[in-house]
Amino acid sequence: RMNRLGMAIDISHSGDVTCRDVIEASEKPVLITHAGSRTVWNSARMKPDDVIEACARRGGVIGVEAAPHTTISRAHPRHSIDSVMDHVLHCIDLVGIDHVAFGPDTLFGDHVGLHDLFAAQLSVRDIQGTEGFERVPYVDGLENPGECFENIAGWLVRHGFSDEDIRKLVGENVLRVLEEVWF
Repeated sequence: RMNRLGMAIDISHSGDVTCRDVIEASEKPVLITHAGSRTVWNSARMKPDDVIEACARRGGVIGVEAAPHTTISRAHPRHSIDSVMDHVLHCIDLVGIDHVAFGPDTLFGDHVGLHDLFAAQLSVRDIQGTEGFERVPYVDGLENPGECFENIAGWLVRHGFSDEDIRKLVGENVLRVLEEVWF
């Protein structure tokens, strides 16, 4: 029904089985608007690679998030733009640049405090996994929505990404999916 109504389907907060079922059932591509790869950081909040691959095979996109204490990596266990980019690079290697984007999911103000409030009221701590990490007050380099895309674009330029690939990652890939879903 969502396909017929032209609704974009986002499975970011869905469990693994639900993600697989939705991808299979949808006639249109689906979005994972803000998550990362569980291979890079073992947390239930991240998606397993088979879900990311299934999403891409159906034409969808994963938007890599930067909410505090989510897209950490073993190479960069202090959450920063570099740990977020470890997820981006892994996803590009896994499914190709046409199926990866950014979904920073950052806020102005105390994002960590908001997460702590959720954790106290919900079962958020249960999904963070067992790997230890350093708690941070913000994600270094992606502190708020006003800085995210400027810093992301700068990182991509410094690491040799082409203008075409940067355009895909910061918006064109998502627009392609939305055009297919909406029209």
